[in-house]
Amino acid sequence: MHLFLTGEKQAGKSTLLRKLLAGLGETSPGGFFSVTAADVPGAVGSVYLIPAGDPAPAFGDENRIGIRYGPGRGRESYPQVFDAYGLQLLEGAGSARLLIMDEIGTMEENAERFCRRVEELLDGPVPILGVVQKQGDTPLQAAIRRHPAVRL
Repeated sequence: MHLFLTGEKQAGKSTLLRKLLAGLGETSPGGFFSVTAADVPGAVGSVYLIPAGDPAPAFGDENRIGIRYGPGRGRESYPQVFDAYGLQLLEGAGSARLLIMDEIGTMEENAERFCRRVEELLDGPVPILGVVQKQGDTPLQAAIRRHPAVRL
């Protein structure tokens, strides 16, 4: 079974996910966290994918998946980063004890290979603990929400 949290923005979904992970004592999960860094003047910041088990992740163009400009100002997304670095983070996922997917939203919508891999993992035996944004209705978000092995 897979557990995905969903809810309003800034409600604490990712914080809860991290606390659950710590409570489980899992120090080397597979998968990823997405984090925002205020590193773009005039924007909310860049969004990066980082390895779920990395205590000191790097931030650079190779793992920047987009830029959020703020309410009413839109965003940029970099599907090629999902299809390269995102897939790297999901390599070997079938042998992990637990996968983290924080978070699935709209930025990865055009990353076909990444989305296909996430859907394959939903059909697999490795438990997934993740976040799916409440906003948006991309094909990947819909696949997660309706998957028989997923509890929201």
